[in-house]
Amino acid sequence: MEMRKEKKSAMAVVVGMGVIASIISGCGTAAPKQSSTGATNASSASDASIDKNATIQIDEADDFAHLDPALAYDYGSDEAVYQFYDQLVTYATNSTKIVPDLASSWTVSKDGLKYTFHIRKGVTFWNGDPVTAQSFIDEFQRVLNPKVASPGEGFIDPILQGSTAYFKGQAKSISGLSAPDPYTLEITLTKPQAYFLEVLAMPFFSAVDQSYIDKIGNTQFDHHPMGTGAFEMKSYKMGNEMVMTKNPNYFKKGEPKVQEVGISINKNEQLSALKFQQGQESFLGWNQDIASQAFISMKNNPKFKNDFQSEKLVATYYLALNSKPTGPIQNKLVRQAINMAIDKQRLVSLQNGRAAAANQILPPAMPGYETKLPSDVDYQYNPTKAKQLLKEAGYPNGFSTSLMCPSDQTTRSLVQSIQEDLQKIGIKVSIHPIASASYEADAESMKYPMVYTAWFQDFPDPSDFLNTLLNGNEIPLNNWSNYNNQTVNQELAQAAVMPQGQARLDLYDKIQNQILADAPWVPLFTPIRYAVVQPYVKGFSMSPVLMDPLQNVYVVKH
Repeated sequence: MEMRKEKKSAMAVVVGMGVIASIISGCGTAAPKQSSTGATNASSASDASIDKNATIQIDEADDFAHLDPALAYDYGSDEAVYQFYDQLVTYATNSTKIVPDLASSWTVSKDGLKYTFHIRKGVTFWNGDPVTAQSFIDEFQRVLNPKVASPGEGFIDPILQGSTAYFKGQAKSISGLSAPDPYTLEITLTKPQAYFLEVLAMPFFSAVDQSYIDKIGNTQFDHHPMGTGAFEMKSYKMGNEMVMTKNPNYFKKGEPKVQEVGISINKNEQLSALKFQQGQESFLGWNQDIASQAFISMKNNPKFKNDFQSEKLVATYYLALNSKPTGPIQNKLVRQAINMAIDKQRLVSLQNGRAAAANQILPPAMPGYETKLPSDVDYQYNPTKAKQLLKEAGYPNGFSTSLMCPSDQTTRSLVQSIQEDLQKIGIKVSIHPIASASYEADAESMKYPMVYTAWFQDFPDPSDFLNTLLNGNEIPLNNWSNYNNQTVNQELAQAAVMPQGQARLDLYDKIQNQILADAPWVPLFTPIRYAVVQPYVKGFSMSPVLMDPLQNVYVVKH
């Protein structure tokens, strides 16, 4: 396996935020999209109509856990960190296409091992210090420093040459990093990695001002950023409000387009919706859910119904079925029966049109998603067939089992629907709600036959789902179904080093179809994220990868 990591953001969403895209009674989002993916409310407004002194105001449900890019690994933190810092590469607007950021260009050696980046000249941190290749080397060293304890370490160790020796304190530098001149960065890998550029687009690998960090220390740096980004931090009252102000020296011409962004920390979704309706909020976007009743009323209100945008998230909610060799669920026919017994459309209907039923591991926006699955692994809702499979497995009268889920009430409502469906085919399910503080530990204990959970992408590559969640080497860290197919493991290792292209995607199709045949999962639904934007706020768009596009938003006079 080429990478070992533990993703906190998925479970933070499931058991912390409760719902990444809020719903009436479940932990996810549901139903068909109401507008096209990547929709934008950009206008052809003339310069004269743009309010160049405008500020925007938004709410965020949770405080910022981290402002240090080496530590940020949740959606709330990313909202700020992506505005404060830049990486070597990033994503094109509303796309999964990698484009230049602080690197103006790059080349990759024929063997896929050496990346050479050309850093833009003249870019500075907010304090005027210059950005050079060393600014990135410093951050790689921080990510690999155990004292920093960055969750990004597993994304580059051991794939980056010399990373393991540096992490273990056996080397004073990382042999795979060099700067032949101040504006050239060379990165050498231990083996090819098709998604290495996507890894570099994560906040972990931002340019940092090490001299500034040395002055204030890592602890202070986590709340006192010094970046290159479109916005600088003007003020921050923890747990209350952050104000970002325009970086007048930002290297991207024309960005940002507003003078300030005010972010209030507000867990009350209903209050945020009311503030929007009263014109106090510019938009409700990535990190403030739209309260369920407000969502319904605004969608039916001519004043607001055209102000919505939506985007299918690159995420899958699922049941992990523990396939360890004890109990009924170790039987593949039982797992297939469970797949056919759950009415996913009812889960969707419970969520006010903010989810789409899932039939596979990869979500629709992920490269490698199969628009048409082979019929034998495309499990349709069929309780009659499910009962037949149980009988064939030796359980004509069903059996009793248990399901672990987050403890919030919205999640419980969805899980109770699943419980009712399984009861109809004779499977009696006891529900065990678990608090967020111990959720991962309980899941990793493998003591529950079924676990309700979700996974949200780190980057748009099939490996982030298939390898991270279903490789036998990930038991019990991320592979909560205890799935360990040696052929699949070998093919995952093969795909990891293949170059990008159709042959690699075809192999991932083969891998996914084999996993679906073995049925260690019940894919449930893909959440759909909704935003609502004031009609005078332009330039807002929904990305399948990034957070709210604060640097592109502008206000027309109204």
